[in-house]
Amino acid sequence: MTVAFETTTRLAPARPRRRSIVPDFLLPYGMIGPAVFVAFAIAIVPLTYALWLSLQDWYMLRRPTPTFGGLINYKQLLQDGPLWAAFGRTWIWTIGTVFVELVLALPIALLLNRESAVARAASALILLPWVTPFIVLGFGWRFLLDSDVGPIHALLHAIGLAGDSSILNDPVGAFAIIIFISGWKGTPFLVIALLAALKSIPDELYEAAEVDGAGPVSRFIHVTLPEIWNTAITVGLVLGILAFYSFDLPWIMTKGGPQDATTIVGIAMYKAVFLDLRPAYAAAISIVMLVLLFIASLFVLKLRRRS
Repeated sequence: MTVAFETTTRLAPARPRRRSIVPDFLLPYGMIGPAVFVAFAIAIVPLTYALWLSLQDWYMLRRPTPTFGGLINYKQLLQDGPLWAAFGRTWIWTIGTVFVELVLALPIALLLNRESAVARAASALILLPWVTPFIVLGFGWRFLLDSDVGPIHALLHAIGLAGDSSILNDPVGAFAIIIFISGWKGTPFLVIALLAALKSIPDELYEAAEVDGAGPVSRFIHVTLPEIWNTAITVGLVLGILAFYSFDLPWIMTKGGPQDATTIVGIAMYKAVFLDLRPAYAAAISIVMLVLLFIASLFVLKLRRRS
């Protein structure tokens, strides 16, 4: 005897779809809207104000409010010999800083590219110079280079690189030493970036190169360098931009001296605003800095694409 069981399934009624207040095609724009607003607020608005201010004739000792002056600040800028000398020192400062960072960061990253507790601890401790505030770092180095009690000055004096007075009193020596300090501070950031690039290189590339008879130097030149080149260029560009806009370290160390030997554009802008009371002229300098840095960045990115 066969008994048939009939099963019925009752389906719940479908809920009506709620209509969104924002149309679907506008939803992506609404999602990125807050980020665009923040970027506009912190970048476009100050840049627009700086451009407007650079077209004003505003010498605070002569008039309390700005008046339209056209290109008067740019004409004065083109004839300002000390300012263009500061621009030249700024390029030397920027290139020198990035060079020191590359020279120090690459061997350190290669040494830390090990799976050991010591390497992991060193990778964490190496960030100390990067996170140290400039005010602490600047006064610390001034103490180390002091002609009376500075241990580094005593070492430089012993090997003949410094005289009886501090190297910060020598125009050439002061500029060279603060370039080194600037590069030393930025080195940890580049070390971490290069270390991440080194760890992402597949082991198969080294094994294939070793099978082909490549030695350690050949593997470094033909495998390691090509794999980390883009990272080095990109991070070096970021660090170069930071160096180009530097102010705090040379100001803390030397106030732009001796004999304006360490006066870079950041210090020149500071003096234009707070000593000469010419904020419109300082705004014109900042616009010229932005244009020059934009051209240099395009050149570096083009070099990166070619590589």
